[in-house]
Amino acid sequence: MYNQFKEIERKIWEEEKQYLMKHVALGLIRSNALKIGDYTLASGKKSPYYVDLRQSISDPIAMDWIANALTRIVINEIGRNKVDKIMGVPTAGVPFATLISQKLAIPMLYYRKERKEHGVKKKVEGEMEKNDRIVMIDDLITTGQSVIEAVDAAREQGGIVSELVVLLDREQDGKKNLKKANIETHVLFNVSMAFDWLLEIELISEKNYQTIMDYITSEREKAEKLSRSV
Repeated sequence: MYNQFKEIERKIWEEEKQYLMKHVALGLIRSNALKIGDYTLASGKKSPYYVDLRQSISDPIAMDWIANALTRIVINEIGRNKVDKIMGVPTAGVPFATLISQKLAIPMLYYRKERKEHGVKKKVEGEMEKNDRIVMIDDLITTGQSVIEAVDAAREQGGIVSELVVLLDREQDGKKNLKKANIETHVLFNVSMAFDWLLEIELISEKNYQTIMDYITSEREKAEKLSRSV
């Protein structure tokens, strides 16, 4: 009976997650956070699409959907009672972490990329105690490196970090890299899933869809090849 109940809960959550993904994707389009064209990423690589989630901070409705979606992931995939602190990865993850902290009534922390050279000279801001169970919050993952840096800083100060909640996975081996750092990633949606749905409802052209999917496949293959050679 217990197993049957858990299976029903799992199916309900899968359906809810699909519902949340669709509303968030529509919000990203409305707030012009999802862009299609020729873009250069922070890594210097070219991309036929760009997700600028910082754009969403100017759209209260989109932000509320994003915060609700990430909050539901914490509740359903981690457990509210297993979290002592919510920590934002700069910069895009910090506003999301702020809203999630408020919705769950869980204290918040955030990571500073540069250590303060005055006062207590710490890299993690907020009141953190040794053995605090910390959930990291970020907007999206590409390689996962920025998250790993923030996790290392929290662990150096005695925090227990093993979970990341993120809106979007660009499918460029970030989850694998995070797994190697003992971080379990909880994602609302993979980018290919979002574009599949946008094509289905005709919010992206066949031509742009194919260009983007070819790019995603190519980047995934490059990441896998690099992973095997290491």
